[in-house]
Amino acid sequence: MDLEASTNETSALGSSKSLCVTNEASHVVRRTGIHTQALALHPKLPDDILGEIFAQCDPSDTPAELCVVPGNFRLVFCKVSSQWRRVALNTYTLWTDVKIDFNHSRIDRVLEILPRWLAGAKEALLYLEISTRKYDERIVEILRRYAPRCHTLVVDGIRLDGASFDLPRGAFGRVKTLRLGGNGNVPLAGLPPSSPAVVFEDMPLVSSVTFSSFHESLNRKLVPLPWRQLTSLYFEDTEPSPWDYYAILEQCVNVAQMRLDVFPARRGAVISLSNVQISLPALRTLELNTDTPGNGARFLHSIALDNLVDLEVSFSDDSDRTAYLVRPLPALQRLVIDGPGLGSQLDLELWLQACPVAVEVHLHSYTIRQQILDEIAMGLLLPCLQRLTIAVAPTQILIAALEARQRSVEFSTIAEIGVNRQDLPAWELEESEKMRLARLRLAGVYVGWVACHESLPNAGEVKRNAMRNVEHGINPLIPAYGLARKASAI
Repeated sequence: MDLEASTNETSALGSSKSLCVTNEASHVVRRTGIHTQALALHPKLPDDILGEIFAQCDPSDTPAELCVVPGNFRLVFCKVSSQWRRVALNTYTLWTDVKIDFNHSRIDRVLEILPRWLAGAKEALLYLEISTRKYDERIVEILRRYAPRCHTLVVDGIRLDGASFDLPRGAFGRVKTLRLGGNGNVPLAGLPPSSPAVVFEDMPLVSSVTFSSFHESLNRKLVPLPWRQLTSLYFEDTEPSPWDYYAILEQCVNVAQMRLDVFPARRGAVISLSNVQISLPALRTLELNTDTPGNGARFLHSIALDNLVDLEVSFSDDSDRTAYLVRPLPALQRLVIDGPGLGSQLDLELWLQACPVAVEVHLHSYTIRQQILDEIAMGLLLPCLQRLTIAVAPTQILIAALEARQRSVEFSTIAEIGVNRQDLPAWELEESEKMRLARLRLAGVYVGWVACHESLPNAGEVKRNAMRNVEHGINPLIPAYGLARKASAI
């Protein structure tokens, strides 16, 4: 791509208003002035560093990775000055990330520009993202032409069969990361699924696959992926039947990270037990979203997770009050339970019993009753626990449990306990409770409130809030918003 062609291309994209060229040129130069010295040495800088410099100077709200859109900041730089134009055109990685939205009103113009745009990438590997809500024959042509150059391929809204992916074997030979979105699994071609998409059979480098928004049964036979070589597998907002999952998981012997959304065919139904026995020896991290704790336990009943170290489970339905024994997780170090669906303390106890060596347990919105706290204090539950996050617990019982674990030489000390009680009214601690908490702090045991409604406690949050109370005499289990500024200085 020469400079004159680039200038003509940029001018043809739209008005000065849409491109932010005339009005924003001085603004861009002003904002990028601090990078003048670095850019003067640009032949010595790697492309990825130059890419970061350009991204930091973005004068618009356009995300850096979304390229083929009018008004993109890279094209703005091409019009600012000859120096910026040369730098932009010679920085190949600026032209390797492409998003093509077939729902865009100017899709014809985008496709016209696309070949010249990608010419700037030379032979560099591409990130290519295609999204659509209706079938378009040009999608297959784009994939046929550019997929062999892709390291990451995202296709959203195309059905998974041989008709939609009518490509030869080897077309995805360089793809390492693949994301397939069903967009509600609308029958885009208006035809029933056809033959398998053979292009998925020959992907020697693929290691990570994501399925998103497929709400019908996922027919694995139409997507003959090399399951055994995958190291990451994610199902996001995708609900195949448990039997479809079992058939896929049987082949995923090398997957280390996984997300699954497992729901029965109708609300309130019980997932039946399977006689299949699956082993996932490489799996270390699992995120499981399901309706009830019982169905979650039943689904995992047929899967050996002997090396799993990190488990996040979310339950959405508390209608099932029948507790079900959880298959042991002998190596699990970290357990997170969230969602409104944990119906009983017995359910909670069964999940905790399955994690004998857990070091971290986070229960976002769940209250621990005295019986479970007593078992934790005696080491009958979670004998290796060091960090705990809960919703509510009686102050006296909580302090007693921490003191018992701190005195024990047989079980681990719980060094941090965060209590998420943001919505509860404040109350004062008794003097004896303040003294007991002070002694715990001196022993390295910190108790404090945490804001973890949608995320886990920030690093050091519990300790910071606990230490704040040394100075201000505040109940560490209560969020004192008025003292937030003072707390941050401690």
